[in-house]
Amino acid sequence: MGGLAEYCVVPANGVAVLPESLPYPQSAILGCAVFTAYGAMAHAAQVRPGDSVAVIGTGGVNKKRQIILVCGTLYLPLLNMVKPECLELIARAFGASEIIAVDVLDEKLQKAKTFGATHTVNSAKEDPIEKINEITGGKGVDVAVEALGKPQTFAQCTLSVKDGGKAVMIGLAQAGSLGEVDINRLVRRKIQVIGSYGGRARQDLPKLIRLAETGIFNLDHAVSRTYTFEDAAKAFQDLNEGKIIGRAVIEIIISSASHSPEGYMWFGVARCWCPENTNGEMSIYVSLQGHIRNACDVPPVLK
Repeated sequence: MGGLAEYCVVPANGVAVLPESLPYPQSAILGCAVFTAYGAMAHAAQVRPGDSVAVIGTGGVNKKRQIILVCGTLYLPLLNMVKPECLELIARAFGASEIIAVDVLDEKLQKAKTFGATHTVNSAKEDPIEKINEITGGKGVDVAVEALGKPQTFAQCTLSVKDGGKAVMIGLAQAGSLGEVDINRLVRRKIQVIGSYGGRARQDLPKLIRLAETGIFNLDHAVSRTYTFEDAAKAFQDLNEGKIIGRAVIEIIISSASHSPEGYMWFGVARCWCPENTNGEMSIYVSLQGHIRNACDVPPVLK
């Protein structure tokens, strides 16, 4: 993870072979956004078929950004990453019966429906806790996932789950940020609050590739824009202005050379600082175009 780079060294267990059937640009999001969503749903929440799931913060709404120039490469330092549309994809893949998307923007909620949301709640217009209780017959959801890292949505997440439910936190906040919780409700109703920070690369990345290959979830709708490397600055500008809904992919094509990693897929992410609210998504993913498909194609220098 990091900035825009033509070359990247990663541990061997962080690399997986991409089959011919999956396109490079869309597959770039597997290594972070989908990966984090899978970790939250599979390992932290352990979602089962028939579970009800609420995603709190379907799209980032933060307006303040900080862009830094590091070694000639635009880099956006992270205090928050949002990948909620992938949460809805994974929840649907695990057989969730109800998927409730909560956000303050109708366009984000409309997009959430294409990823599998069965219900949407605009928390700027109605109380999300009351609406979730209404949808679930007063019980609350089995699993709620908080994707913004804000004290308000942290509290909403813990209040959305039913007795014995799981509140999973994946949104990162500014250092020192604190979230409130109703202690008595937490204790008496046996609610679990779980932090989740990604998946298990060696085990999960191959599984995600197989899921995408079988069509259990469709990556095509997740990527809304594709930029060339030359237009990378514009991609950051569009991100900063809230013009990107979903994911944006920057394609980097490397010229051939001896033992050049041409064709290697780098699942990278440009990260951003968002202490308040913005219309744009929080990540720009980077895909290296090329032709590697088999592990035997890896140059010796990179093995």
